[in-house]
Amino acid sequence: MGRCNGRCTLVGFCCLQLIAALERQIFDFLGYQWAPILANFLHIMAVILGIFGTIQYRSRYLMM
Repeated sequence: MGRCNGRCTLVGFCCLQLIAALERQIFDFLGYQWAPILANFLHIMAVILGIFGTIQYRSRYLMM
């Protein structure tokens, strides 16, 4: 079995968070609630930057 370091765990948590945000986004579109749709979109962008920062190991993206 392989070992999972901290970066691998962080990418895993970010992917789970991204999936949950996308599901929330879909249900908000069904109800036409525009404020949560915007908030979910910003959350999705932050998670994508977090994944990118973890993989590239750039501390500026991780601090966001």
